[in-house]
Amino acid sequence: MSSTEFKRIADAVHGTIGLSDLEVQVMNTQVFQRLRNVKQLGLADYVFPGATYSRLSHSLGACHITGRILDALRRHDPAFNISDQDYQLYRIAALLHDIGHYPFSHAMEEALKAYYKRFGKAADGNMGAAATEKPLNHEKVGGEIVRRDAELGEVLSTGGIKPENLEKVFEHDDSSRLANIISSDLDADRMDYLLRTARHTGLPYGSIDLEYILSQLRLDKNGRLCIRSKAVRTADHFLLSRYFDYQQISFHKTVAAFEFVLKDVISALLKANSIHCGADDIRKMIENGAWRQFDDTHIIQKIIDLDNSTADDLLRLKTRSILKRKAPKLIYRSEKFIQRDSGSEEHLLRKGVVEGKIPSWAEKFNIDPTLWYVWDKPGIPITKVGSTVPIASLVESDNEEDSALAESIFVLEEDSETSKPIVGLNYSLLKPLSDIKLYALRVYVVLPPDRESLVQDIKKEIQSIWTV
Repeated sequence: MSSTEFKRIADAVHGTIGLSDLEVQVMNTQVFQRLRNVKQLGLADYVFPGATYSRLSHSLGACHITGRILDALRRHDPAFNISDQDYQLYRIAALLHDIGHYPFSHAMEEALKAYYKRFGKAADGNMGAAATEKPLNHEKVGGEIVRRDAELGEVLSTGGIKPENLEKVFEHDDSSRLANIISSDLDADRMDYLLRTARHTGLPYGSIDLEYILSQLRLDKNGRLCIRSKAVRTADHFLLSRYFDYQQISFHKTVAAFEFVLKDVISALLKANSIHCGADDIRKMIENGAWRQFDDTHIIQKIIDLDNSTADDLLRLKTRSILKRKAPKLIYRSEKFIQRDSGSEEHLLRKGVVEGKIPSWAEKFNIDPTLWYVWDKPGIPITKVGSTVPIASLVESDNEEDSALAESIFVLEEDSETSKPIVGLNYSLLKPLSDIKLYALRVYVVLPPDRESLVQDIKKEIQSIWTV
């Protein structure tokens, strides 16, 4: 097995992380070091001051846990065989799983998707509503980096790692039998993320029982990663931890407020041609090396430049919301747990009423309509699939829910080599909880300085529509 003792790194979460010679070379590439300046949690540190850890430290942690999972399987399953080459492949895949994230991660990715859907590049190269170009999501950017970044490509080639084999792991290709270690409901990515977020935010939600989980991992007769039935309570806790972590941090009312404004400002940067993020633009940036400097600090400087140059008072309110940490105000919220497939109609009705009222509220309180935001989460699940999804849907399918089931947590039946999804087990808390979703709606407004005293009046006006 490839030695992971070539270099040892002190880590706040795992104590010590050991790396192989090849992993150190990958870590030292400029495209990987870029992740040092991409925060894992975006603007969450505006609310939780310690939440400043980078995607670089998280990637090292995911690589470390991947190695521990593979070591645990070798230790507990004598029939499990993995070559040195595959062992290294999966650790490198974990190390590079976040390599394609944009600055500010998901917030920017969502902003790009919305912008290019509305203003994308037409066939003649002009910007227009008849968009034909789609931006790349971070997984596809990662694939482009593995193929196109010259420095990283040389390191991988020297180490015997083929880009196409990495992409098979990233894409859950059938030939990558252990891809669930890198991406699934119970994977090295989420294990490190939860532990690291708990450490840096000071919140307890990600305090999962990693040691016990590792001790209970097995492979079923089909080679699928699963846990023993005695660890179902631990797996329940893991999924609930992930759910509460998202609710309390990623979906925190103030974090979400800042991300709304950030998306608008990124759209303004795109419209001003200050940044270019179409698919071809990203490929060119990777090839000419510009991607290596395309990080959070780059975007913040662009926002500073925009703030100094714009004559648009409304846009300046938004840039200064980011630069001076002045969040939009939450003026209405509605949250309700509803059965998985029966809550969308009520939610959409409520959303439609709110959106329809914004022009009149904007006029009444003299606050421009572009300063109002509707945060809409039409069904936040605890698991991607409910307990009613048939096991037969594990066969190859283009259905999104079927694919999600294949990445679910599977539980090895006692005295058997077969496994079942955790959501189908009567003794798992996730069986009933998987059949409900949280439908959430919020309204925010960016208040101009001369309108800040109106916040309570605005709340009363909105809340008078319903008894929430």
